[in-house]
Amino acid sequence: MIEKLIGHMINFVLVILFIFSLKNIGLASEIPVKIYLEDRTDDSGIDFIHYAPRPRWCEIGPSVVGTATNEGLSLVFEEEKEFWRSNNRLLTMDEFANVHLIKMNGSGGAWLDYDLDGDWDLYLVNCQGEEADITNSLYENLGDGKFIKATDTGTEDIGEGMSVSVADYDNDGDSDLFITNYGDFKLFRNNGDKTFSDVSTAAFPEGIKDWWYGGSTWGDYDLDGDLDLYVAGYVDFARRPQYTSLRFPMDFGGLPNTLYRNNGDGTFQNVTPKLNILTDASRKSMQVLFHDFNEDGFPDLFVANDTDANGFYLNRGDGTFKVFSGPSGLSTTDGSMGIALGDMNNDGMTDIVYTNYAAEVNTLAYLIDNNSSNDGKLKNAVFTHSFDSPMVHKLSWPNISWGPGLFDLDNDGDLDLFFANGHLNSVSGDNRQSNLLFENDGKGFYKDISESSGILATGKRIHRSAMFADYDNDGKIDMFVTVNGQQIEDGKGNTIFDPNQGKGILLKNKSRSNNSWVTIRLEGNKSNRDGFGALVTVQTNKTEQRQSLVSGQGYFSNHAKELYFGLGKSKIIDSIEVKWPSGLKQTFKEISPNQTVYILEGDSNYLRVKSH
Repeated sequence: MIEKLIGHMINFVLVILFIFSLKNIGLASEIPVKIYLEDRTDDSGIDFIHYAPRPRWCEIGPSVVGTATNEGLSLVFEEEKEFWRSNNRLLTMDEFANVHLIKMNGSGGAWLDYDLDGDWDLYLVNCQGEEADITNSLYENLGDGKFIKATDTGTEDIGEGMSVSVADYDNDGDSDLFITNYGDFKLFRNNGDKTFSDVSTAAFPEGIKDWWYGGSTWGDYDLDGDLDLYVAGYVDFARRPQYTSLRFPMDFGGLPNTLYRNNGDGTFQNVTPKLNILTDASRKSMQVLFHDFNEDGFPDLFVANDTDANGFYLNRGDGTFKVFSGPSGLSTTDGSMGIALGDMNNDGMTDIVYTNYAAEVNTLAYLIDNNSSNDGKLKNAVFTHSFDSPMVHKLSWPNISWGPGLFDLDNDGDLDLFFANGHLNSVSGDNRQSNLLFENDGKGFYKDISESSGILATGKRIHRSAMFADYDNDGKIDMFVTVNGQQIEDGKGNTIFDPNQGKGILLKNKSRSNNSWVTIRLEGNKSNRDGFGALVTVQTNKTEQRQSLVSGQGYFSNHAKELYFGLGKSKIIDSIEVKWPSGLKQTFKEISPNQTVYILEGDSNYLRVKSH
């Protein structure tokens, strides 16, 4: 017995010595990295409901059976007609159907520092459009993880809201807001005193069309130092070539997209008639994005279209664009929704992710050639579709994905992948769906971590947009997800509206990681003030990463205007290089990680840091 006890004691000592030796060489001290996102909505102060009672019907068409017929629509109309009134009168059948279709797309939101206090505030878009007391809302970040609704800011739009994008269009140093609606759009100029002014009429003297708009993107396409605006047009209800009653979106014509050139005096000029290739007039565009894919210095355009071929246009640099949709490999005809950019496989080139409808896998498009040329003048941008991550395609196939996100959630130096999911209607059963999160293995292969990451804890909902920002300035990227309202069964055979189903979700990044990071904020001088289009390269002894600051990522939404780089175990940043839209290059060397770095264009001494 004594001999066995001594033997156990010896083994125990040997184990202790082994662990101690590992610790000395740095192995036992490593913390296993685990991406984890915690729902902090209830104690955040964000109580926004995207709209009130959600209809149970959306689309009718020849391929749909059961209650999704014209007869079924009539029954639903009789059941719900008391909910749907306009100007104190009952809606007609066509009007009723249109209301349903409009609200299915949902609405977005944006992170912005509207009061210039260094943290990210949140603007959320209302999709109701029928009640005067339901408006868009701005939530001020108090800096302690909590938010308070800002009142009387001048941004309380009551339109049927779709999307929002953020830009300093007048180069005065603060962030302005552009909102698209079903019916019009609005430009709110930041006054610099926590209020905004509606300058829509003055800024667009040619008038604003009464259209159904989608997303928007800002970029300096002519490199004159101010930001131009590209706005998506969606479904034209007046164009019904095949049917006399409402059907699927594909049964309608599309509305033209519009490129507005910034005149530099607070006004914009519609230059689309000169560039009619950019209208996508026969298509139904949802999200649009400026980005210099071929790195020739001029931002190109990618257009995600619903049920029509996507558009891709190379900027020639002379004020015109070249149609490159087919050769690019991006002109798929799925029901494309949102867009995300990032170097998924760390090969130095910017890849694209765009989300699609159910039974259409989300597309992972890898840029493989941005240097060759067909005409000897304009460099190409050619993509290939990747199926190297089969779980991404398997899990996205049955879902409708809207807001995508490519961000390094664990700061290990590669981009992880998020999808906000939710169906349109109850034809398919329960229209609520779970979100999806995939971890990058460092080589562009994605592993499903939805369950272990905590995002399933929020349950199945009708998710739409996903906006990313480090709202608490702790070096870890957080997100907010918008959610559509839903009528549910109360268990007693009654259909009731559950307000929680229309409440957005604030997800705080609580990943267990000791990885390093750096956040970069830019301020243009000769280039546009926001620094949109600037290409930033961060190099350590272990990695080299490249990112561009881009407007228009996501679905109907706007991420924070800063760049996030995870650095893994790197203890020093060897260099940060910024290539500005003006062509200027700046390089800063030997920088400590775990801080936010502010860089001003053209000022070699301007390198301010804000440690956390």
